[in-house]
Amino acid sequence: MELRLLSRPDSRPLLLFEIENRAWFESHINPREVSFYTDHGVKKHIEEFLSQHQRKTMLPMLIIDDGGEIAGRVNLTDINLVLSEAYLGYRIGEKFAGRGIAKRAVKEMIQLANELNLQTLIAFVSVDNIASQKVLTHSGFVEIKIHENFAEVQDKNINCIEYQKIVKERDDSFS
Repeated sequence: MELRLLSRPDSRPLLLFEIENRAWFESHINPREVSFYTDHGVKKHIEEFLSQHQRKTMLPMLIIDDGGEIAGRVNLTDINLVLSEAYLGYRIGEKFAGRGIAKRAVKEMIQLANELNLQTLIAFVSVDNIASQKVLTHSGFVEIKIHENFAEVQDKNINCIEYQKIVKERDDSFS
């Protein structure tokens, strides 16, 4: 497994991955706009993410399995270099679930966050998504609080748990 920065040539394989896993993802998280599931929609999505990456507000990565197939995605979003924090999000394709891929991807993203000098990572997960809760706690994230009616999945409001991980302690000393 490897993490690789999202790129323009990924548009077709990414579209196929997203279509194949659409129902699986939508059973866990907010659905994407219908227009996303087209060649144009995915290309636009990639351009938006690469633009954010260029502005240093996002790190959009693909998770590639040992056979070269997209197994999932993992991103740092809303990167704030002033506050030294970012939001971690990931999605693993259904046929790749339960193989430890998310744990390995999150571990690598924590290392990348450290290299970006980020101090805090924040993640939100549904109270019903036990697998993602285990990934985060295994990776050193701690539960901060529950947000009621945080998201809507399949026309139902869901509660989410906010997790945080201190990647790097703040150095407030004067050298």
